[in-house]
Amino acid sequence: MAKLADVLAAVDSLGFDKARVKHVARRLSEAGKIPAGGPARSPELGEDDVLRLITAVATSPKLRQAEQSVETYGALTPAGARIADEAPVSVPRNAADAIAVEIEMARRGDVEARHSVLTFVRSWPEVVIERPDGKVVRFRQPGANAGHWARDGHRTATAIPVVAVADILDDIFGRVEA
Repeated sequence: MAKLADVLAAVDSLGFDKARVKHVARRLSEAGKIPAGGPARSPELGEDDVLRLITAVATSPKLRQAEQSVETYGALTPAGARIADEAPVSVPRNAADAIAVEIEMARRGDVEARHSVLTFVRSWPEVVIERPDGKVVRFRQPGANAGHWARDGHRTATAIPVVAVADILDDIFGRVEA
């Protein structure tokens, strides 16, 4: 577990506005998406909480949407597939799980994962994991066609190298042994 102040300082390396990250963290805390702390006690966050915070900052164009975007983007499925309980265990169930696995692999030294890029699309709910070997996995809402843009107009997105997030987690929680 890590203190909120330490997490905010570490996430600063991603280049997001400091004040905005702090406000998003407050919104998530008030909504129960990350720990709230207590009287005279700073909140203590785990690795998943840090990933929720990064997702919210990368995907929420407006502060009031932060807590909803964590739910929406975390629940996206591979290629917009409707994943039933009968699907193989090797199929990631949602974007939140896939992001956590990719970052964990990077933290354990997987070269492919360390060179991957996470792209959070704000124009419509989409998360893209791009591997250096050219493999691209798109996460969209169930039933959506991942091969087409969801809307006309511009696609606005935030791309974050997986290694940057892995290094943040290593700084906060310590290195993971391979």
